[in-house]
Amino acid sequence: MSNIDLKFNESELNSAFMIGLDLKSGDKLTKTYNYSSDGDDIFRIASMTKVITTVAALQQVESGIVGINDPLNNIVPELANVPALDREGNICKSDAEISMKHLITHTGGFGYFFTSEELNEHLGKAPIGKDLIQHQMSLRIFRPGEGFRYGTNIDWLGKVVEVLSGKSLEEYFREHISGPLEMNSTWFNPPKHLNERVVDYYFKDKTKYNLAGSRIPEKSEFFSGGGGLLSSANDYLKFLTCLINWGKTGDLEILKEETVKSMFKDQLPENINLSFPSISFNHPWIGKGDFISDLDGCRWGYGWALEAGNKNSLRSNGAAFWAGLFNSYFTIDPWKKVIVIYFSQFFPFNDKDAYSLYRAFEHEVYSIGNNQK
Repeated sequence: MSNIDLKFNESELNSAFMIGLDLKSGDKLTKTYNYSSDGDDIFRIASMTKVITTVAALQQVESGIVGINDPLNNIVPELANVPALDREGNICKSDAEISMKHLITHTGGFGYFFTSEELNEHLGKAPIGKDLIQHQMSLRIFRPGEGFRYGTNIDWLGKVVEVLSGKSLEEYFREHISGPLEMNSTWFNPPKHLNERVVDYYFKDKTKYNLAGSRIPEKSEFFSGGGGLLSSANDYLKFLTCLINWGKTGDLEILKEETVKSMFKDQLPENINLSFPSISFNHPWIGKGDFISDLDGCRWGYGWALEAGNKNSLRSNGAAFWAGLFNSYFTIDPWKKVIVIYFSQFFPFNDKDAYSLYRAFEHEVYSIGNNQK
């Protein structure tokens, strides 16, 4: 029995799927517990959607339609009209310019309920019939460029892509990213023939797993660029493999090499840190794992966090990683040519057992290359 088997058996986890790839050797490692072994189960990937939306936005920049620092106020008036909090905490109209870079780097001033006391205080619960994400998109908590706050910035980025392309985000992804990469299990609204492969998702109450909602998602006309996609491990591996090869898969190029390399560079101003407020450590949506504390000292690129040389990590300095609400995680390391993807399907996020198992599996994948030196 492997170390990963032991850790899963000793944990409170009900299921997990992991896939790791060492591109230098071509070795692939998979582990599955109560999921199909073929990597084709379909999961709610939540915030792992964000980097796909970021790629779509960077495609707009490459096309010359918009510059990454250009004001979006006249392009997407709906974005410019979102009220903001002033320094005294009053809600007011803001004419501050906001750019695509602000949104991509989470410096646009938008938050989530689990990252902002201000949103909880001023917005409260979503009105009946209003989507929770759209509710959180309706207030800015500071002026663009004043700080980092993880939030609905990428949902607004998705709307920018829709305006610039004239297509829904579903259509745009299928035409320019997921379709060309043959990510045929990746959708906001999966076709009916894929329904049998969509897995259940849960809310974990202490040690008990309760179904959190219908297994098959209701069809939505709002395409959340910050967290609305469903996908499979195999599909997400195709996406990350394209990026680790600097935007190319065979003859297909979804982004130029220089653009992909910019995703792995620190894009935050020196005076702004990647940090989460105290509410994120004490919110019912967030567990007691080490994901947030492990962000200490890390930076933000385009679409993901960047490792900052943590001595306890095998990741290269600048390797990218991120996660999804239902305890899914990934790592992409272009220098050591390593990709790691982990899926569970439950919240609260940052579950201690799930995050620990992901990091242990990540260690085993990195060890493939170390053992071959």
